[in-house]
Amino acid sequence: LKSVLFSMLSWLKGDSSRSKNAVVFQSVVQGLQDEYKSKILPMEKSSQFHSFWTTPLVDADFAAKPLVLLLGQYSVGKSTFIRHVLGTDYPGLRIGPEPTTDKFVAVSYGESEKIVPGNALVCDQSLPFQNLSQFGNEFLIRFEGAQVPSKVLEGVTFIDTPGVLSGEKQRIARGYDFEAVIRWFAERVDLIVLLFDAHKLDISDEFRRSILALRGNDIKIRIVLNKADQVSQQQLMRVYGALMWSLGKVLETPEVSRVFLGSFWDEPMRFGEFRELFEKEAEDLYSELAGLPKNAAVRKLNDLIKRARLLRAHAYLLGHLKAQMPTLMGKSKKKQELIGNLNLVYQELASKHGLSMGDFPDVNATRGKLEGFDFKSFSKVDTKVAAGLDSFLNTSVSKLLEQIPLDAARDVQAERSSTSFSPFAVSGDRSVFLTKRPDIESVRVEFDGLAGPSAKIAGARARDFMVEVSKLPNKVLGAIWALSDLDGDGELSLYEFALAKHWMAMKSAGHDLPASVPGLLLPEQ
Repeated sequence: LKSVLFSMLSWLKGDSSRSKNAVVFQSVVQGLQDEYKSKILPMEKSSQFHSFWTTPLVDADFAAKPLVLLLGQYSVGKSTFIRHVLGTDYPGLRIGPEPTTDKFVAVSYGESEKIVPGNALVCDQSLPFQNLSQFGNEFLIRFEGAQVPSKVLEGVTFIDTPGVLSGEKQRIARGYDFEAVIRWFAERVDLIVLLFDAHKLDISDEFRRSILALRGNDIKIRIVLNKADQVSQQQLMRVYGALMWSLGKVLETPEVSRVFLGSFWDEPMRFGEFRELFEKEAEDLYSELAGLPKNAAVRKLNDLIKRARLLRAHAYLLGHLKAQMPTLMGKSKKKQELIGNLNLVYQELASKHGLSMGDFPDVNATRGKLEGFDFKSFSKVDTKVAAGLDSFLNTSVSKLLEQIPLDAARDVQAERSSTSFSPFAVSGDRSVFLTKRPDIESVRVEFDGLAGPSAKIAGARARDFMVEVSKLPNKVLGAIWALSDLDGDGELSLYEFALAKHWMAMKSAGHDLPASVPGLLLPEQ
């Protein structure tokens, strides 16, 4: 876990060794922008693609940092998850058992902490949120950005979402199309994290609709069963089984997305039987987050290919529907006939143009959209424009793939050798002013028992003691170690041990840790 956490922080921050790949990445981004504008966008405009399916892409959609969307019912730990990963609060954060987050919040990097209103975000050409203006002012007043000077956010942006509630009243009271907003984000983010509370596995009607809005983006979905330490071993097995059963009914896929078990917060574990399992699960999830920046170009290319294939099927469909319409009489009857036989139309077009049935949009969704259009207003497929789209799929894709680095692995060992050793290998957290010095005499007997004949406690022994006594997560204990091992030798002296117990007591009492040791708490010379 320690190496993966270190690797995660290394990858998610913009360090100098990563800049070599940045040049290649930017060239891929530029290539995607050029290909979209010259070969894809013309057909989108001529085929009314934006009126049917989604808004046009902007430059920021290609150049933006990876986005992670967190979705779940209220009080499942979405905001706390972000706080846990960042190691600090973000502006406007409110956490509680009741519904607290009533907005979409884009948590991104900034030189200082500040909140940016939604109307300002959608006007910023450097951000990928411009097309959110289509959802109107009722949405924009419930959308904001929170900027934090966190190294994690130098490589990724988190999208916190309102807690999903149940009931038709909640859907109407929002004032905007919640599922449509979720669908818009799902098409553009790199990872979708669905969070469930071990105590609340019921899937409300709105949450079910929100999950259904993610269809077509199943490969991005990861499931987190949060607060898993709050139930016993026997209860956890039952909860896990119930969750898999519920997800199987909603997702309707042969295989359910990967489920991560754990408790993603900084509180002590209530039941520690699965501590090792939870740490391995967290390790796997952190690995996914750490890999987002290096895989961003591949994801953007994959999404553009999927968009292009849908566009091609859509354009041929509209051209076919236009060609089938009578010149004078019987237009309405013919329109209903074509909509009713849409499955057969798909099969005919797939055979005629060599398309895959999987490229066509959902039949029922297409039927609903076609009802509002005059088929005579559709355009025939321009052969020159279609040739450009085919050129992108058949030629440009392979060239862009060649530019993407095949191996963006980090030399973590080289970086670790430049830092002091820590058995947890995690940096410190949020600054809180502390003045009370630890009492070394109160821990002397305990220290002598752990140190033995040596003058210091070995790192491995100190780690085992801290884990057993505090029950705190490794990420928190790593921060405590960084604040306690003042000389960086991987061992604890008497004062350092007293300082470590002092931090553990502070954290267990609910206080945040400082980013560095206050001068008043440093040992007297």
